[in-house]
Amino acid sequence: MSFSGKSDHYLATTLENNGFFPDLVLGDLQKMYRVPAEYDQAKVEHLLRLAMIDVNDSLVQQQDTWQRAGLSTLAEVPAPIIGGKSALLVQYQRAVFALATAMAFRQFATVTRREVGEHQAKESPHTEQLYRAESDQALRRLRGITTNITAELL
Repeated sequence: MSFSGKSDHYLATTLENNGFFPDLVLGDLQKMYRVPAEYDQAKVEHLLRLAMIDVNDSLVQQQDTWQRAGLSTLAEVPAPIIGGKSALLVQYQRAVFALATAMAFRQFATVTRREVGEHQAKESPHTEQLYRAESDQALRRLRGITTNITAELL
């Protein structure tokens, strides 16, 4: 237990991915994105799995491009190394974790309700939007888009 009274134990469960994108650990999501400790393992696992599916679906065309170039995993895609890690792997994790966190914030009010105003940041639609924007930005980086605005001719 930490001084706050909350457990220091993070979930060690690894969620297997599709073989191209990396497997992800529930505890990493909890530590890096501070998913509320009120969620049980099944809830966190479900949110992470949903986010993995959504991000993978968003990257289907990019994955196909990489695989046609002979790359069988994201780890094989040439990318700058930052702090000993592939920048693309870090962006993938960011995309998934930020999306899972956005989903968690949306659902927080249905999990627990305390004194009025105590958890405004946890329940704020603005907070959810910030995490969704972070996920979108990471997806753009994975696609090689370095700007935050894209226009398409329809």
